Amino acid sequence: MTTLSQRQKGASTLPTYPEYRSLVPPLNANLHKGQGGRICIFGGSSDYTGAPYFSAMSSLRLGADLCHVICDEDAATAIKSYSPDFIVHPYIKIRAANAAQDKKAANDIWVHTFDDINSLLKRTHVLVVGPGLSRDKGMLQSAKHAIEVAREQAMPIVIDADGLFLIQNNPEIIQGYKKAVLTPNLVEFSRLCNAMNVDTEDEEAEQSAVQRLSQALGGTIVIQKGKSDVISDGQKVQIVDNEGGLKRSGGQGDILTGLVATSLAWGLAYEKEVWQHTHPVKQEDVAMTACFGACVINRECSRLAFEKHQRALQSSDVLAEIGPFFHLFYQKPRQNATWSQAIYG
Repeated sequence: MTTLSQRQKGASTLPTYPEYRSLVPPLNANLHKGQGGRICIFGGSSDYTGAPYFSAMSSLRLGADLCHVICDEDAATAIKSYSPDFIVHPYIKIRAANAAQDKKAANDIWVHTFDDINSLLKRTHVLVVGPGLSRDKGMLQSAKHAIEVAREQAMPIVIDADGLFLIQNNPEIIQGYKKAVLTPNLVEFSRLCNAMNVDTEDEEAEQSAVQRLSQALGGTIVIQKGKSDVISDGQKVQIVDNEGGLKRSGGQGDILTGLVATSLAWGLAYEKEVWQHTHPVKQEDVAMTACFGACVINRECSRLAFEKHQRALQSSDVLAEIGPFFHLFYQKPRQNATWSQAIYG
């Protein structure tokens, strides 16, 4: 069984379990609805409705209070039917815009869409862009606008899937924004490196390429998903290598985006001192610590689900492990436990 080492060759010192645990809001009567995290998932097209479900549900299963989903109007009914726990907003009206009688009528639709996005993002803590987004021009245009609005509000942004396609072709959208987190798989990572002229063919360690991509993007956090998850903000490099499941099913990456989003929302609450604490995590380390903990949880829930279902594993099985695992992960270990003690008991 692979365990998290405290220091790895070529990598920075890892965040500790107590540091991640300190970002988790306590469950007490002093907090009100919303302070545990208000997440907005931007995705869900006419062809892809499952991905935003996995991202939204994982954010709620970890402990976010509210999750909004902004999607295409043709995807809204399906996404609503998956769970009553989401607040679904069919703001993106591609079919209506395409059917408009003239350019002005189509433009009016998009103006209304952007106004709706602006209003909603004022009420959320973290934006996730990409799950089920598709490469439709209208969806990408709307996603670009949402990212720009989130940047203006200094909001953490998590970008995955076709959101990464948008960044690959328009890196200036997040260039230099240190509150953005990209979560590419190996193929998406290679495309981003090509777009940013980052060499991946040399003999240096894999984590060095992740660091160089982050540097090329101006300090945007990059989580390269793979056999191990490699995280870098351009300065530090951290490797998450606790054992995961061996079955790859669609939706597992979307689960990670939801876990990262909730962890980042907790980090915001920690920084705002929504509850009393002793500031064990420096402000400049909060985002990396949040990302690291989310990756640990994602890999362990995947492992637990794989032990039960093997080749039959589906992403919904991973979702089912989040609540029970996190309860033990947070409640059972001593507060000064190591990662291995917290994960494996």
